[in-house]
Amino acid sequence: MVSCQECFEKIEEYSYFCKNCGTFTNKNSIENDELKKLYQNKMKTFINKVQNENGNETKVLWNETINRYVQTLTKMQSIVSHPEVKDTIRTNTSLITNITNYIEKSRTPEFHIAFVGAIKAGKSTLINALLGKQLASTSVTPETAVLTKFRVAKDNNYVKLSFYNSHEWETLWKSVHDSKSTLFLEEYNKLQADSEKGKWIGQADKTIAFDSEESLKAEIEKWTSSKQATHYFVKEVEVGLTDFGLPEQVVFVDTPGLDDAVRYRSDVTRRYIDRANAVFACVKSDAMTGQELATLYRVFSNTRYNPEKVYVIGTQWDTLNRPDENWKQQKAEWTKYLKQDDCYGNEILAEKNVFAVASYLYNLVTNYENLDDDSMFEIESTALKFRIRDIEANLDKLKELSNIDFLKHILSTEIISKYQDILFEDLEQSYLDIKQDIQTFFEDVRKNNIQLLDAANSDIDQIQREREKSKQNLEEVQQQRESLVNTLNLVRRSTEKRVDELCDQIKKLATR
Repeated sequence: MVSCQECFEKIEEYSYFCKNCGTFTNKNSIENDELKKLYQNKMKTFINKVQNENGNETKVLWNETINRYVQTLTKMQSIVSHPEVKDTIRTNTSLITNITNYIEKSRTPEFHIAFVGAIKAGKSTLINALLGKQLASTSVTPETAVLTKFRVAKDNNYVKLSFYNSHEWETLWKSVHDSKSTLFLEEYNKLQADSEKGKWIGQADKTIAFDSEESLKAEIEKWTSSKQATHYFVKEVEVGLTDFGLPEQVVFVDTPGLDDAVRYRSDVTRRYIDRANAVFACVKSDAMTGQELATLYRVFSNTRYNPEKVYVIGTQWDTLNRPDENWKQQKAEWTKYLKQDDCYGNEILAEKNVFAVASYLYNLVTNYENLDDDSMFEIESTALKFRIRDIEANLDKLKELSNIDFLKHILSTEIISKYQDILFEDLEQSYLDIKQDIQTFFEDVRKNNIQLLDAANSDIDQIQREREKSKQNLEEVQQQRESLVNTLNLVRRSTEKRVDELCDQIKKLATR
C-alpha cells in the first residue's frame, strides 16, 4: 500500500489514480502536463459523482476486514459499471457479476457444506444420517433431482420453494434436448408433468411452515423426488429445522448427481463445488472404477486449487464382503490416484481426508425399534459381516462401525469449529481474485486510453502533414501566380509599347 500525495488515503501500489480524490499516481503514463491536468480534473469530478451516488454503503457487521473489502468493492462496482467507463471500454460483465455476488455473500454469509457425487452415490442417505432424520429423498432409483438445502430455523420447521422463471425453464429445456436425455423426456411425459408447468413456472418464492415431521417429510418429497411431477419446476428447496443443531450460517446442500444426463442440472452441482466452503464427495466404496474416478476428477477440477476443502467419502462400505479388510485395500488403491496433482497433490492429505461410512446401517440402527421384517433381515446380514449375532446387545457397536459418529467428529472439530475462519479465508481469497480482475480491467482501460491518445496524436500528426502539404501547395500556387502576374505585366508592358509605337506611326501618317 502507498499513500495518495494529495489526500494521503491508502491506495494499492498498482493503482493509476486515488479512488478517494481522483489524483493520478506515479503509475500514470500521460506525459503532456496540460492533457494530464485535464484528465485528472475529469477523474476527480467523476469520483465525486460516484461517491455522491453511493452515500449508503453496504455494512458488514460480522467482520471489520470484510467490511472494508465490501466498501472498496462497492465503489469499484460503481466505477466499472458507470456509463462513462462503459463508453470508454466494453465492461467485463463477469467482473460486475462477481463483485455483486461478493457483496451479497458478505452481507449474509453462509457456510455451505456440499454433498456431491454421481447419481445413487449415497449423498441423501449420508445427510439423513448426519441429521438424525429421514428427510432427504432416498430410493433404490435415482431420487434427488433438485438442489436441497438444510439449515437451522428459529421458530418453526419450514420448506421454502424457489421456482424457475420462464428464461431459466427455457434454458433447462434446451439443455434436455441438447443432452439428448430420452430418460428425462420419458419420465416427464409419464408423470404428465406438462399439465403442472403452468402452475409453477414464474411463481414467486413460497414458504410453508410445519408442525409435524411427517408432513414436513412429505412436502420435501413432493418437490425433490424424481417420482413427483412437481420436482421439474422448482430450482431450489430450502428446509429449515429448529433442531438442526449447527450454527445458523452453516448449510448442508444436497445436490443433483454430477453425472446427471441433463447438463443444466449437473452444472448446478459443478458451480456449487466451487462455491462451497467444504465438499463431501460421495463415491461407492466397493470399487474405484473409471466412472468413480471421473466423478472425483470432476470434483477436484471445480475446487479452484483448494483441495483441502474436499473430503472423499466411501459410502456403503458395509456392502463389502469383508468391510475392514476390503476397505484398507480400497483406500490404498484410492490413495494412488488421489495423491496425484489433479486431486490432493500429496499422500498425507489424501490419507487424512478419505473416510468410509455406512450411512444406511447407521439409519437402521437409530431406528431399530421401528424396523420392518425386510429391514431387520438387512441389519442382521450386515452384522454377520462383523461377526455380530446378537443385534440388540450390539447396537452401539454397529453404530460405531458405521463411522458416522467419527465423521460427525471430523465435521465438528475440523469444519464447524473453524467455519468462521474458513469463511473469512474464502471471502478474503475471493476478494484478492476480484482485485486482480479489477487490476487487469483498469490496465485494459489504461491501454485503451493510451491507444486513443496515440490515435489522437496520430490524427494530429496527419493534420499537421496535411497542413504542411497545403502550405506547400499554397506556396507553389503563389509562386505560379506571381510568375503569371509577371508574365502578364511583361505582356502588358510589351503591348503598351507596341501600342505606343503604332500610335506614333498613325500620327506621322496624319501630318503628311
